[in-house]
Amino acid sequence: MAEAIVSAVLGKLADFLINKAQDQLEDVREQIEQMQQELRLIHALLRDANSKRNTNELVTEWLNQVKEIGDKIDSVIDTFRVNIEQTGPESSNWLRKKMAAVKRSYKTYKHGMRKELEGITQNLNRILQRGIQLGIQDKLGALDDVDDLDPSDKLDDPEVVGLEDDKGKIIKQLLDSSISRRTVLSIVGTGGLGKTTLAKKVYKSAELERHFHCRAWLSISQKYDLNDLWREILYSIEPQMKNKNPPITDGDLVLKLKSSLRRKRYLIILDDIWDINLWEQLEKALPDENNESRVIITTRNLDVAKAADCNTDIHKIDYLNDAEGLALLFRRAFQRQIQSENYPGDLLEIAKRLTKKCGGLPLALVVLGGILTRRDRTYSAWSKVEETIDWSNEDGEKCMQILAKSYEDLPDHLKSCFLYFAAFPEDYRISGRHLTGMWMAEEFIPKGRCGTMEDRAEKCLEELVQRCLIQVTKKSWNGYCKYCSMHDLLRDLAIHKAKEENFFTVFSKAEENVNQLAARKPRRAALQFCTLTEDGVYSENTCSLLCFGEEVRGVRNNNGFRLFPVSKVCGFSKLNYSCFSLLRVLTLQNVDMTKFTPRQWPKGLIHLTYLGLRECRIPQDIFKKFTFNNLETIDFEKSRAINNADEDCVGETIDLSDAVIPTLRHVYGSGEFCLPLKWNLHPNLQTVKNVSINTECIADLKWCINLRTLGIEIGTRELLPWGQVAWQNLKDVLRSSEQLVYLSIKYPVHELRRTSVQMLPFGGTKDLPCHGKIQKLRLHGKWDRNTYVRSLEMFPTNLTKLTLAFSWLHVDPMPILERLQSLSILNLTFDSYVGTGMICLTGGFPKLKKLKLHRLSQLWHWDIIEGAMPILTHLEISDCKMLHAFPELQKVRTLQELLVKWPSHELRESMQGKDLHKIEHIPSVRIWPEKEEYMLN
Repeated sequence: MAEAIVSAVLGKLADFLINKAQDQLEDVREQIEQMQQELRLIHALLRDANSKRNTNELVTEWLNQVKEIGDKIDSVIDTFRVNIEQTGPESSNWLRKKMAAVKRSYKTYKHGMRKELEGITQNLNRILQRGIQLGIQDKLGALDDVDDLDPSDKLDDPEVVGLEDDKGKIIKQLLDSSISRRTVLSIVGTGGLGKTTLAKKVYKSAELERHFHCRAWLSISQKYDLNDLWREILYSIEPQMKNKNPPITDGDLVLKLKSSLRRKRYLIILDDIWDINLWEQLEKALPDENNESRVIITTRNLDVAKAADCNTDIHKIDYLNDAEGLALLFRRAFQRQIQSENYPGDLLEIAKRLTKKCGGLPLALVVLGGILTRRDRTYSAWSKVEETIDWSNEDGEKCMQILAKSYEDLPDHLKSCFLYFAAFPEDYRISGRHLTGMWMAEEFIPKGRCGTMEDRAEKCLEELVQRCLIQVTKKSWNGYCKYCSMHDLLRDLAIHKAKEENFFTVFSKAEENVNQLAARKPRRAALQFCTLTEDGVYSENTCSLLCFGEEVRGVRNNNGFRLFPVSKVCGFSKLNYSCFSLLRVLTLQNVDMTKFTPRQWPKGLIHLTYLGLRECRIPQDIFKKFTFNNLETIDFEKSRAINNADEDCVGETIDLSDAVIPTLRHVYGSGEFCLPLKWNLHPNLQTVKNVSINTECIADLKWCINLRTLGIEIGTRELLPWGQVAWQNLKDVLRSSEQLVYLSIKYPVHELRRTSVQMLPFGGTKDLPCHGKIQKLRLHGKWDRNTYVRSLEMFPTNLTKLTLAFSWLHVDPMPILERLQSLSILNLTFDSYVGTGMICLTGGFPKLKKLKLHRLSQLWHWDIIEGAMPILTHLEISDCKMLHAFPELQKVRTLQELLVKWPSHELRESMQGKDLHKIEHIPSVRIWPEKEEYMLN
């Protein structure tokens, strides 16, 4: 991590020297250039060191000093930039009037700055010399690797819980005689899931021993010599080669190995491959003679598996379920097989809780079971283990070391991205776009020529997924990560590393009091449900501040507005935000900002790049309370604007009369209040989503030529139909938005339900000038009375996701929609179709994977013809009260999940009777609520 910090600071120093005017740096340029020289030398010492673990206390202390001075330089640069902005020649008109006084103070400041930089340079030189004296490079290289703990090593039973089915599937693939080419089968999963265990069970199978002429097992460490690996394979299949005199030279190894394997049907297992390059090198010596030879790879990186063989299904290991985890825990604790009916009754509940702590990770269950073997088999003894288990202590050290290997293998920028997960509370639903937005604000994302910064940030998130470090819990319409989570033990690892590296300081209910914020001076701070006891707490060194308040469910008032939940914890109102002068990221969730005092409002945050105010109560004049110089993202998700004159009144408009933020790239509204931003003065905007806007402001959006996402809601007072002028304005916007891929037009739901006005004069793609690139389209509003889905040309040809609501179509749209060749997600909701019958024809919806029907109040009959929706996997039928029977779902053999919500009484009964044959092939069938007596009329 020290190298990452030094590298980032070097980049910032270079940008600073290039972008600042000569007169602003005249007194300090020499000191900055000297710092660069010292840092480059330190960087050379650190190169390639971060991928290794060190136990030398002197070296550890030296690395800590490097990180501390790197953070110090970073803070000094940001502070200097703040003062340049506030007191330099580009400052406000008010300051220009007092230029004489300003110049005197500015000169005095730069003199102090020069002295501080001189002191830092001297410290850098001392650190550099100390590193050379310690022989840092040698000490960093002489480190040991940690091998994966095999969960089966300590068990007498030859089979492993939860892996028997996997073993059978893999053996079947390996013995498939219909595939003669050499295939590569990959077993993928995070550390501790049992990849090596599974591969060993497969390797030892008697069926494979009979089928293959020779077999070889190769365990690969992160430090390897390619010639040694080739030699080990050769000696495994030709043992006599070990004693050959003279020995085989390195130059002859590949030819000799290929020659030996050509005569045999071989099985080679390569355990724990970390990078694609290694596989590409090893593959040179593994010939393909079309004789059913096979290779098995175990890896933590999905990209390695894809590169090895893109034509073979990847075998991804999942976490154990509760029953499997409980079985493994008892088995390890008692050192023998125990049937579930024989579990000790007095230990069962405590064992279930202990199993939960392991989150289905076999490695953790084996470690925890080993601890329990040394305890009495009593409830009190096991309870004490539950209270004291700590994965960072000596009992769990092995487990954490194995998981840490994945972290150490990350490149520098991904280490920073990974450690950011330490900021989020346990079981928090982490949004992919929130996360990547903060990464960009923190400047973690490498610069590059390919794609936008947002594209590269999404690739970083995807790479963490590919490396099995995070799990995608929900994908967006375009396949990217919409929400993600992290296994509890990996989260513990992130917290431990973030604390060790002084990367993030987390304050929670169980941790230190937040009043220590000023004394700790954290570079980044996360406040999770904390209460402050003192006013004016702040830290001027902090560049990221994430505050999570406690959620309280809201209610609706008489007008139908949802009164926003106010956090039970009001402590965040005591922070002195105006003194967090170096903040780049500020997020507040479930915080009542109307309680802030005038001196707390952060008017001086000129470096603020990401502002996330989610589920907050915010004053209507919030933009007059902030100073925005470099803001790129504003996120008001689910927030409410409060009328300053009446704190119980929900506001309809945010006052943006003076707000111009030329750096702005992304705006996420809440849909509950208007944002009358001067759109024509914000040409860099890429995202305008869930933003409530008055129709007269739409025309200004045509100046935002870089828009990729446009999602607007018509203001709550706009109850009249869209006139031709408003619709023409929107078409002008679309015509200028050549990059647009997402379009959403919505009316407020409470207005749509109580008015019969035809609001959207939508007539098809002739109304969507940019239709060629639109991939996601959402239309919420009544179409012209005589409009129906007449032809395929009504919709963009590349459409991937379509959502219709309140359209009131009287003619079945399916015969036309099913001809959209790229459509993978279709949502028909809230009386988008008000006919009684619907039919899906043979060959229709060739790419459809997800279909949702919600509140189609008149739908009575639905036919599915054989061959329709050939790859449909998920179907949701929700609140369709007139639908009394299922369609012929048995004809859709690809269905994996059926969710039925608020069904009619007849449909509920048919699931257990006459329609059972239609759904019994579906692996997951869920009905909600489960019991009919709890349903509401």
